Amino acid sequence: MKDDLDSIRIVEEIMFELRGLARTRAVSVSDIVHEALGEYLITHTNAVNLFDVIHSIEHTMNRAERFVTITDPSGLVIFIKSPIRYLYRPELKYEVKIVRNNEVSVGKLNIIIRSHDIETIIGFSDFVNLWIDLECKYLQSRAEQITYETESGYFGRQIFYPEGGGQRNGQAVGDAISDYICVFDELLKYYFTHRNGRDIEKLFFDRLRDGKLTI
Repeated sequence: MKDDLDSIRIVEEIMFELRGLARTRAVSVSDIVHEALGEYLITHTNAVNLFDVIHSIEHTMNRAERFVTITDPSGLVIFIKSPIRYLYRPELKYEVKIVRNNEVSVGKLNIIIRSHDIETIIGFSDFVNLWIDLECKYLQSRAEQITYETESGYFGRQIFYPEGGGQRNGQAVGDAISDYICVFDELLKYYFTHRNGRDIEKLFFDRLRDGKLTI
């Protein structure tokens, strides 16, 4: 039997309801269909519900007073703002993009800082370089898989499914991503006020030992 997904037909009554739901949610009909198919596959396979990943991140971050979240209408992207009490009040933003159909990588984490103060941007770059060094030192085999992107005021990193053999579901994956962002955010803000690489390494190792850096 030949599969031809491009020729799938949806009866008019269902299509009418889909269009109405899409207008209400401000998304496309294709997004609704993809979400429904994804939930069907979750029920019949061992796949991770990627929408649950974003919902988990949103729930965790909204419980923390220091974060503000905005979810993209697609349901697979979330923006997280974290205020910094530092010179010229820089803007720090985390962006999680979930990618479908990848057995190893969940997606990508983009971290952006904006400031009129050049020393703040330099400090962010110094911290990112230190963070990458620590991941290469302590994450061992996982570090060989990670692809990084760095520019002035920007840090990009692949997100992987959590290590450790625990549950592999949307909530567990979302919790692991949230933990990673919280640790990065905590240590970055500490670095801005102390600029002590040894302290950062100790804190990094402590959080790793606590199971907060599994992605």
